[in-house]
Amino acid sequence: MRELLKEFHNIIIERRWTFQCFADLIAAGLITRKPRHKNGPDGTIRQMSSMIAFTLSGANWLITMGIEAGIIIKKQILNRDKETDKRWPTREDYVRERNKEMDEQERRLSENPIIKMVPNYD
Repeated sequence: MRELLKEFHNIIIERRWTFQCFADLIAAGLITRKPRHKNGPDGTIRQMSSMIAFTLSGANWLITMGIEAGIIIKKQILNRDKETDKRWPTREDYVRERNKEMDEQERRLSENPIIKMVPNYD
């Protein structure tokens, strides 16, 4: 963000001011910040940069400031809430895919000649 301000508006701000602005926006409820961590194979935890997203009130604030991208952000938020956004699977999609995988696995097991050779002692 700092690089974009410098490149397009010739405004130079320091990291500390950037984080203070983010803190103010979070306190106002205009954005959210989700910290992310990744577990290493040796048990260590590596911190990754936070994911910052606009809230619905933040999108409305962008629209009142005259920023056209606020309309796009608002539509995306509302589509996600209405579940018309198909970028993320729903629980039903997950269950349906899981059942399809299980049916495929059962079919492969029944076609496996090694399993047919094992006697059933029941």
